[in-house]
Order: sequence, then C-alpha cells, then structure tokens
Amino acid sequence: MSRPGVGTAGLFAITLCLAACGPDTPGGWALRASVLAPQNAGDTFDATAVKDPSVVQFEGRWHVFYTSRGQGRYGLGYVAAERLEDLNRAHRTPLTGLLDKTGYAAAPQIFYFAPRKQWYLVYQTRDANYQPVYAVADRPDRPDDWSAPAPLLEKDEVAKWIDFWIIADTATVYLFYTRSHDEVVVRTTRVEAFPADWGAPQTVLAGVHEAVHVYKVAGQEAYHMIFELNENGARSFGLAVAEHLAGPWTRTESPYATGDLLQPSPDVPMWTEEVSHGEALRTGFDQYLEYDADHPIWLIQGLLGRDHVGPYEELPWRLGLIERQ
Repeated sequence: MSRPGVGTAGLFAITLCLAACGPDTPGGWALRASVLAPQNAGDTFDATAVKDPSVVQFEGRWHVFYTSRGQGRYGLGYVAAERLEDLNRAHRTPLTGLLDKTGYAAAPQIFYFAPRKQWYLVYQTRDANYQPVYAVADRPDRPDDWSAPAPLLEKDEVAKWIDFWIIADTATVYLFYTRSHDEVVVRTTRVEAFPADWGAPQTVLAGVHEAVHVYKVAGQEAYHMIFELNENGARSFGLAVAEHLAGPWTRTESPYATGDLLQPSPDVPMWTEEVSHGEALRTGFDQYLEYDADHPIWLIQGLLGRDHVGPYEELPWRLGLIERQ
C-alpha cells in the first residue's frame, strides 16, 4: 500500500513506537491534513457534515465512501482521488440509489470479497431500526452500478444495533456491531454461505459507544478492535486485542487515540480536537482487512471543540488523517 500523498516522498516520515512498545502503549498522534470538508456553499447533499469514512486503495486511487449530512437528512457519498489530500477538489457523488424508503443510509464499509469476486458495500438503514444491508458491484468506482440494497441480517430483537462491520478469515465471516451503545456483538457465517446464514449473537465486549472496527495485524496472527468512546460528549478511540476473531478480546488499559494525544504539525492548521468514527488505511482491500499496526494511519471524522454545540445531526464533522507517533 502506498502512503497517503502518493508520489510525495517522506510526507509521513516520522518515528513510531508501536512495534516496540505494543498497541496499548500511550503515545501521541500526529495530526495530518483535513482532506474532506462539508460543502458549505449551496444546498448540497453533504453541506452539513461528512463522516463515518470507509476507504480502500484500488488501481492507484483512494476510494472513500462516507456518511453525508445535508438537506436535513443522512445519506451516502462517494469520492476518489490519487492522493487523499486531493479529495476536497474531487467530484463527489451522492449514492441516492442506496437509500432506504425513508431516504436514510449511513455508516458504510467497503471491501472486496474475493471468494465471490465482488465488491460489497455494507451499511445501515432505518427500515427496521438500523438494520444492516448490503449492495454489490463489480468495481468500487462506478457509483451507478451498485445493486439494490438487500438485508444482510433480519433484526430479531428490539434493541438498537448500529455500525456494522465485516471481516473474515479463511473459513469464517464475522459480523461485528454495537448493541444499545454498550455491547459489542458478533455473529458468524461460513465463507461459502456469505452473506447469508448468520448464527446466534455473542457478546464479546462491553462499555463502548459505537463504531467497532476490526482489523487483522499484517504479518501477525493477531487482531485489533478499535471502538469509539463517548466521554462527556467528546469522542475518542479505545482498543481491544485478540489472537483470533472469535476472541477472547482483551481491552487495553491505556488510551489509544484521544483528542489530548493529537499533536498538530506546524504547517497543518488544527482542524479537530476529537477522534471519532474512522477507518484505518489498510494494506489491501479484501475481506481480510489487514492493516499496518506498526505504522497506523487513520482517516477519521473530527471537529473543534468550539464547533461541538447544538444537535448532533447538525455538527460540522469533516474528514482528515492522524498518524501514530
């Protein structure tokens, strides 16, 4: 995987401690550029906020799917560029064909499912109180080619589910999500049965807010679960680790990524004081979701403390990069 800013040597060359210290060692995060902001001019589909990014690099371009907020509703947006820093200047496309019957969609995840040779976009709708759905396409860069959404899993309880996340090993596909803004729940199916035949739910962690994302550590038999915390209204990331996707999951004691660990560069204006719902830059784009835990870079949503006022739906979230120091 190329580093952000393809062709810009050394842009992210900083000294990192993660490999020697372990993922739960307290450390700072370099605040890099804000790369995608709301389109404040005009009544656009993402005039209020851009948030919840999922990102892959494919055929020399970064493809970003995100939650849009504009015109009084949530939806999905797509944007791509050779460099993440160029996303703000790239054309944005609303994925209107993927909205539910109320005009809502949010929290996408993009990945290529190699056994079926198809791209999957998993996200949530409100058709059944935040039901998980999916769409498929042959390529990620043709917004009009996504299939009509289909339920990934029918809800079987009244508790709120949110932020659905798929990852697989060689035999099993795992669906993680947050239940009632507290518990991390996982269900599984066989690779050959995906996206159907999900098993019974199992709670594997508690005390989280939302946005549970799970990755395989590249080059190791280890997995990291990054989740969002909401402490007095401020968002931050926590971390749990496991040797297998089935767990057991061990929550680390040290903070993973918080606003007070952000360290802005002299040439980067301070654009966020929170670390909220984001996506690690992966080493590939398939269902294994590998990432470089020694040199992690995240595309997150953030905002300044002075802007965190009023209803959540109207907060001006934007997307940008942070990198572990």
